[in-house]
Amino acid sequence: MKTANLDLLNTGLIVLSFFLAYWLPFELFLFSYAVLGPLHYLTEINWIRDKNYFVASKFWIYIVVISAILISFPPLVRLITPEEHINSETILFITNVLPAYFNACLFISIVGAIGFTVFKNTTYQYITFALGCVLAVVFHNLSIYHLLVGIFLPTVIHVYIFTILFMWYGNLKSKSRIGSFNVILMFLAPVFIIFLTVRPFDYILGFDTKNIYQDNMLFILNAKISQAIGLTDGTRFSFEGKLFIKIQIFIAFAYTYHYLNWFSKTSVIGWHKRLTQKRSVIIVTMWIASVALYFYNYKIGFTLLLFLSFVHVFMEFPLNILSIKGIGQSIFNSNKT
Repeated sequence: MKTANLDLLNTGLIVLSFFLAYWLPFELFLFSYAVLGPLHYLTEINWIRDKNYFVASKFWIYIVVISAILISFPPLVRLITPEEHINSETILFITNVLPAYFNACLFISIVGAIGFTVFKNTTYQYITFALGCVLAVVFHNLSIYHLLVGIFLPTVIHVYIFTILFMWYGNLKSKSRIGSFNVILMFLAPVFIIFLTVRPFDYILGFDTKNIYQDNMLFILNAKISQAIGLTDGTRFSFEGKLFIKIQIFIAFAYTYHYLNWFSKTSVIGWHKRLTQKRSVIIVTMWIASVALYFYNYKIGFTLLLFLSFVHVFMEFPLNILSIKGIGQSIFNSNKT
């Protein structure tokens, strides 16, 4: 597909994602996360793996796998623990205390990704990784650290900020006006949402939808965004509140377009070329099984797929750093001239 046609397609996908999010913000997020999400994880992991993870060190993949296991472990324990034992001291320690410490996995990994992509010298790479470990301990008692790293980094920063940077970095090569327009459009999406007219009675949710959000604590991201923009203390949430509906529109839009952007870039990135017949069968089978799990029981699907979700988040970090590095170099070089 020609660059101009691809950019026009993405303009359409941005607009489509926005209007669907405005129409069905809660339902669209659940659908996109359960149906588009797993296929995105599987195909992107396959592509990044064949790109040697965008880093020279094999140590990186051990960081990715161990970090994803640690972060996805507490929810799994919560899922498989019988109800009569859920309030035991050991279970509460694993499910309520450990997650805050495991936020260090995200922080250390993104600092490590900087070291492994910016520095070619192995010594500097490991020094950067060690520095990340030290800073994770230093920052542990800061609430802003847990908000940015534990809540926002694997969610809205990943699906919104990093998606914009990826689009921007790609457009530096194509120099497409439509591509530039798409980047600006993505930046302005939250502004458009602020000025949307939202009537709570248009967003009456069914029992099942509310139950999925509550059972999986999916409302926490919404509540924490309201805290970050200074409109609440982050402890309350209402399905009927205008503020929370608008935040959910943003969340649904960001997630949906993040997935659609990946699938639209097939011809540019060429991730489909890495799919052998055997891999394609495995990926499709795993995807169908994943979607089936979500439809059988959303909590089971959400919990069991957390490991895969975090693996793809961690694997993207080097690519995110390369995008930031490329954009920075472009700005620096343009200022020099």
